[in-house]
Amino acid sequence: MSYLISLILLLLPAYLIRFSVFRIPTTVLEILIYAIFLYGLWQAKKDGFRPIRARIFLPISLLILALIISTIISPDKRVALGEFKGFFIDPLLVFWLIYQFAKKEDLKKFFLALFLSGGFVACQTIVLKFLGSTTPDGRVIGIFGYSPNYLALFLAPITVLLIASIPTTDYRLPLNNKFLRLAIVGILSAIYLLAIYFSGSRGGILAIAAGLGVFFILHFWQWIRHRLSSQIIIGILIMMAIYTSWVLFRPDFNVSPENGGRIATSNNLRFEIWQTSIELGRKQPILGVGLGNFQNAFRDLTKNRGNFPEYITPMALTPHNIFLMFWLSTGILGLVAFVWLLIEFFREGLKKLKLPMAAVLMAMMASIVVYGLVESSIWKNDLSIIFWVMWGLIWLI
Repeated sequence: MSYLISLILLLLPAYLIRFSVFRIPTTVLEILIYAIFLYGLWQAKKDGFRPIRARIFLPISLLILALIISTIISPDKRVALGEFKGFFIDPLLVFWLIYQFAKKEDLKKFFLALFLSGGFVACQTIVLKFLGSTTPDGRVIGIFGYSPNYLALFLAPITVLLIASIPTTDYRLPLNNKFLRLAIVGILSAIYLLAIYFSGSRGGILAIAAGLGVFFILHFWQWIRHRLSSQIIIGILIMMAIYTSWVLFRPDFNVSPENGGRIATSNNLRFEIWQTSIELGRKQPILGVGLGNFQNAFRDLTKNRGNFPEYITPMALTPHNIFLMFWLSTGILGLVAFVWLLIEFFREGLKKLKLPMAAVLMAMMASIVVYGLVESSIWKNDLSIIFWVMWGLIWLI
């Protein structure tokens, strides 16, 4: 079963291959997940189902309840059901497979599959850059289409996983030769970082820096906690990181797109989307606007406002913030469920902090959460699977 789960992780970009079965939209990745899940059910029935603890069952149940309510109130049931299926049901099936069958020794296979999948996406990005297939401002859109940020959203947590796995002795790449292993890790890391650089995503770099910073603190915590000087230095670095993030993403409405360039335009657009998303949330604070209905609700609210229909609304596929996305799409119940999932993840990870892989997994999740402050970092087929894989693995280490 570990090889079948690894196959899912290896083929994460296969969700891009879409078709319909009996007029129901699906993807190659989805069919693969269903086939392996059915085999897993047969295997679990034969060998016995693993009990699911309340700390796992309750937040997931609350999330599913929120999703059902959000689907019911959504004006477009087809879109809502598609997001329910692709962003939540499919990833939860992968989570169950990991929780039911995965063992600690399987992590090497899972990580290798993610590294290879990330390597394919990164190499394709670099090739497109050298072929000149870029946006007018030089960014590579890549295999996922629509936005260059999708590349960084996919590669950032995998990059953190790869680099943070270097000091661990039990979960690094399965190679006996130390120098060969470090060389491969170094080359892969360089490829990932180069691809993210070519995507032009500042959020991706911020997410990697945050993830590796969390790993450093957690991995060396026993040493740091007894040294006041180290704590002071870390505190200063955290404040510098917060200030730098503000400088990178703060809006500046005194400049025009022509004079300010992409950075100013992007920051201003994001700020307008955040502000309007909060306004939407205040109008529908309990139930939200319905699953799959964010952009339509955004468009209806701003259709008579200057510059919105032409420039801002087309970029508002999501609120560009994962917490706003859960609130607006799944209501207050969905937001509570998501925060609950994060609390349980880090609570379990901190309990196991003496295990090297706990710091690695928490660093990876931290990169997803930090990226989620400026993008909807798990609101996509592949990204949601990565989130639920990490959430499942924290219980196994």
